[in-house]
Amino acid sequence: MTLTLKMTDLLLFRTLVGKLSKPSEPPMVCFIPGSTGLKLAAFTKDATLVMSAFKQGFIDPFAIQWDAVKELTDKKMDVGVTFTPQKDSTIHVEYAGGQRWYAIDKKVNTLPKTPSQTVTHSKRLVEAIQLASRCTDSENPRYAIGGICFRGEKSQIISTSGSQALVQDNFQFPWDSDVLCPTSRIFACKDLFKSAGTGEVFLGQVDGNVYFRFGTIELYLRSLDGRFPKVDQLLTPADGSTYLNIHPTDAAFLIDRIDKLPGKKDSNSPIWLSTEDKIQIRAFDKAHQTGMTLPLDYSTFLGVPVSLSMNRAFLQNALRFGCLLIAVDPAGATPMICTDEGKTFICMTLDKNPMPEIEAARMSVITSSTQATVTTPAKVNAPVQVKRRRRVAAKSSAAKPTGNTALLQTAEQIRQDLRNSLVQVNVLIKEVKAQRNQDRLLRNTMDSLRKLSLA
Repeated sequence: MTLTLKMTDLLLFRTLVGKLSKPSEPPMVCFIPGSTGLKLAAFTKDATLVMSAFKQGFIDPFAIQWDAVKELTDKKMDVGVTFTPQKDSTIHVEYAGGQRWYAIDKKVNTLPKTPSQTVTHSKRLVEAIQLASRCTDSENPRYAIGGICFRGEKSQIISTSGSQALVQDNFQFPWDSDVLCPTSRIFACKDLFKSAGTGEVFLGQVDGNVYFRFGTIELYLRSLDGRFPKVDQLLTPADGSTYLNIHPTDAAFLIDRIDKLPGKKDSNSPIWLSTEDKIQIRAFDKAHQTGMTLPLDYSTFLGVPVSLSMNRAFLQNALRFGCLLIAVDPAGATPMICTDEGKTFICMTLDKNPMPEIEAARMSVITSSTQATVTTPAKVNAPVQVKRRRRVAAKSSAAKPTGNTALLQTAEQIRQDLRNSLVQVNVLIKEVKAQRNQDRLLRNTMDSLRKLSLA
């Protein structure tokens, strides 16, 4: 009896298991032929991956070392691989251009059960897990924040590292409680969707495992035990917050530049965010006494001027998550809250360190409208004039967008105006409610005084 399968199936299996396992803990690999196909299964300490592959022929199930699978797939040939069992507990593996003999174990692990109830998601679920993985911390001994919390009751995916948190809404789960799912590099693997022709992702829970199915691939991740912090009380902006509306053009500009700003190697990689006549991002290199200012020409803010310092990685996460409406507490008593449709990103700011004084000659300015560097001369005390001249020159030389580009910019501007209007409406509602409460208190006081005078 022999068993033949495609080398491409083995290659895909190796890629996925390589993302799931640690080099120091090689998985156990089992070949389990059946009437409907072949099950390739890899068992690690906290996860199991099962992949269905097309096969010809039939042999009894067997287990093989992970190193053997890696050796077979090193040449990455698109050929068939034939397995023939021998009498001495070895297996003869033959393919075009070579053959191997490997020791096998006939004791094969039992495949995990399939959950009786699953919920179907699109690829958006995996994208949400990928984003959530950027806000975790596996080193925290107090909370189980090395994983991602799937909140069945509130239909949310939440992750936090203690200093930042991401809440994503509108996900249905086949459970009502909170389930902690460990993070894994496998969710960032593009090959994960090769076998899922429709792009559907099935999610469930069975025997303490979180279950995912992508076409012919089944993934079991052991649920984490522990306490997950409550972040609900941090989702509401403080009264009197200043609202920043970051334009998508400015967001793309910052994402491209923020890693290149000076001072990245300093403790907490700080940057300073301030609102003067416009929103500005500043960074400084203490060692070389140089700095850079990034004015955001297209973004707006509503409320009192604010100035704060923060870890640049947090701002970068907010922008990459698309959370471009930012609420800042001028008093600095609450975290910064960044929102987008269906997502809320929360991050802590740094202490109120004053922005260092840098000589004008060492301060560079890059505007998001010109994408050019302006170095202020040492004797010029009004850098605004320099920036104004560059903006006028840029407008006069730039060609007006046409066609789809113009339509896209118009649509983005309309969306920005709607966001600004929403912020203004929220502020107005708060003011009206406060005034209504004052009026009610005044009426109650006058009624009490009138009753006292009548008495």
